[in-house]
Amino acid sequence: MRRRYANQVDDNYLVKRFEDDIFKGYVYYSKFKSGEALIVNNGVSDVCIKNIGYEWLQVYPDDARYVITIMFDSDKKLIEWYFDIAKEIGIDNDICYEDDLYLDMVIMPDGKSIVLDEDELAEALHKGEVTQSDVDYAYKVLGKLKNKYVDHFDDLISLTTYLYDKF
Repeated sequence: MRRRYANQVDDNYLVKRFEDDIFKGYVYYSKFKSGEALIVNNGVSDVCIKNIGYEWLQVYPDDARYVITIMFDSDKKLIEWYFDIAKEIGIDNDICYEDDLYLDMVIMPDGKSIVLDEDELAEALHKGEVTQSDVDYAYKVLGKLKNKYVDHFDDLISLTTYLYDKF
């Protein structure tokens, strides 16, 4: 299992705590001012998710076992929502982290979803890095995410607009 911390880009990030009816949790806003482009395969095609002028919101909801990274290009056009399923979400030295359970999901701007890294989860199980209980839990969270955000896509758009407008 990998522990990953919220992205902090050359001190060019903001962190906000939300405590309202729409969202409870932490959100990290980053705008990339330097660095090389990062191109990844989202399960369908290669896509640039990080470059100069790109913006990310990393969303750490309270009482949840996932992190959402919402990515925008330099024209503020939504690239994708990336969901990291986690065994644990917490705070260490005032920085949010996740203990990644490997299984991920992407939701495209058109609402289509793609499950990623099932092979990584299976390999982690084989190596003893996670238990069968962890695997079962990861798929349970995935099902909840599909229900919450794929089946209710307008809610995801509303949440994204709400959070982005706060930065």
